[in-house]
Amino acid sequence: MTKQRIDFQPVGRTISVDKDTSILEASRSAGVGLSAICGGETGCGSCRVRLSREAAVSPANALECDTLTSDELENGYRLACQATVLGDLSVDIPPESLTAAQRTQVEGDEHSFELVPPVISYTLDLVKADREDLQSDWERLNEALIASGMSKPEPGQLCMIQQLPAILRNNGWRVQVGLRGDTIVTISAPEIPLLGLAVDIGTTKVAGYLMDMKTGKALAMQGEMNPQIAYGEDIMARITYLMKQTSGQNELQQAILTTLNRMVSELCQSASDKNDEGAAPQIYTPQQVVEIVVVGNTAMHHVFLGLPVSYLGVAPYIAAASASMDIPARELGLEVSPGAMVHLLPNIAGFIGGDHVSMLLATEVNSKSGNSIFLDIGTNTEVTLATKGRKISCSTASGPAFEGAHIRDGMRAADGAIERVRIIDNRVEYQTISEEKPVGICGSGILDAIAQFKEAGILNFRGGFETDHPLVRKGENGLEVVIASGDSTRHGHDIVLTRKDVSEIQLAKGAIRAGIELLLKEAGISADELDQVIIAGAFGSFIDINSAMTIGMFPSLPPDRFRQVGNAAGVGAKQALLSTVKRTEASEIAQSVEYLELAHHPDFTNEFAAAMRF
Repeated sequence: MTKQRIDFQPVGRTISVDKDTSILEASRSAGVGLSAICGGETGCGSCRVRLSREAAVSPANALECDTLTSDELENGYRLACQATVLGDLSVDIPPESLTAAQRTQVEGDEHSFELVPPVISYTLDLVKADREDLQSDWERLNEALIASGMSKPEPGQLCMIQQLPAILRNNGWRVQVGLRGDTIVTISAPEIPLLGLAVDIGTTKVAGYLMDMKTGKALAMQGEMNPQIAYGEDIMARITYLMKQTSGQNELQQAILTTLNRMVSELCQSASDKNDEGAAPQIYTPQQVVEIVVVGNTAMHHVFLGLPVSYLGVAPYIAAASASMDIPARELGLEVSPGAMVHLLPNIAGFIGGDHVSMLLATEVNSKSGNSIFLDIGTNTEVTLATKGRKISCSTASGPAFEGAHIRDGMRAADGAIERVRIIDNRVEYQTISEEKPVGICGSGILDAIAQFKEAGILNFRGGFETDHPLVRKGENGLEVVIASGDSTRHGHDIVLTRKDVSEIQLAKGAIRAGIELLLKEAGISADELDQVIIAGAFGSFIDINSAMTIGMFPSLPPDRFRQVGNAAGVGAKQALLSTVKRTEASEIAQSVEYLELAHHPDFTNEFAAAMRF
């Protein structure tokens, strides 16, 4: 019987099932934690999933029509327990339908810096109006600001004038004003904290940080999957979707804006729930957010702003805009303070965006002496070499294999993912996230496994399996190695790595290594002359450096020359949120970078072929 292929996002698990299998049954077979409180019997509604309008599934039945609203059905929502599979399809699981939160990376190495916030708050005591003083509230506020040494301000929004009378009278003619330059961006009661939001929009994940603009304190942070992954795992897949679908641009933009609006609300709630012990309760709301900084690669930047993206998908890959930008939050539909502005860090090129600039800012590229490599590893990996006063950058299409995509039993880093592998006495040992029974293998585990295969003599230098090794067996689709046997897994199936899986990692690690080698060649130095290799990104934070060197993804250097810095792009976004000086530095970094286009480099093919070898 022909099998139907189901791709579960954002978990990144793929499975083949028989026709007429329910999506819920398929999720269980794949080890995907899809909520089904009633066990799929009574239509509790907890197993909602989102499908495309063209999805090959059974029509909505009476139970679904009773449980789901007409708007939900129109937007592709179905009950996984009722919808049965009729062909290959992709299933988007909303966060609330997952039983286990996805593992995301929000932390990063921090460095101290001077706070120079773009929005400054002033608390003013105004003279109370009476019959002898009939001056309007707005002019009264203007005079108080001018008397404090400021220019006559401009109201950012009409609503500020509308709010002013009540605020003055409810607070004894005392008022807090937030100024961005000469523009009033917020008017509030005294002692209300002004908040900022820093966001790193990655191809796969989104990280958000709620900050106190006056103290620089992080009040809450949150990471989750980028909802745009339902439209394509990597940048080019999403660009292709946008080019084919007339409404694609709006769909992807609204997906991320909806996520950010929900995220800022949840961050405020989280911050409100964890007030310092003994301190007066503090309530935080999205309306207190007066400044936002967003970083992302060039494609994510363009989708967020609604800029044309299709031109990034064809040579010469030209961006619509590269310089730093300030956009009113209200124009984007962000539900924060009406006067809030969104600052976007500059892009460098079509495939090197503000997130890499942010990473270079956070890792203090301008203060580095000697020779340093900066890597931000993801579906698209950006690499910068800082040497002899130069900064040379390139972008490599490492693809989604490190996220578990295109790997037979691959998955993203979630509970039950195998994240560490060792081979001892021809026996495979592994560790899973949260020490759960294994359901798949994530990027760090895949990298470990292949490094161990090489060390154990299972792989030759071309990536082929040695057929005489006791751990190698013949599977349905060729040679494979069992990482976890079915009697130890949650779903009862063997978790294996195949020759095709090895090839996917060869392509990914080959692209990264080729980029590094070409930058070194451009600068006229060797890998041995590198003083430091700084590795950022969620995947880069969890990999074993020795495994990466073993398979040739990184040059063989003393381990102490490597530093894993976590989500440095998020750290840089926070710095830019809290300091206009850092924003200027970010622009200077972007302008000083020399971009090396690998696609047309005469040596790329040879370097890539060499880097594919183990």
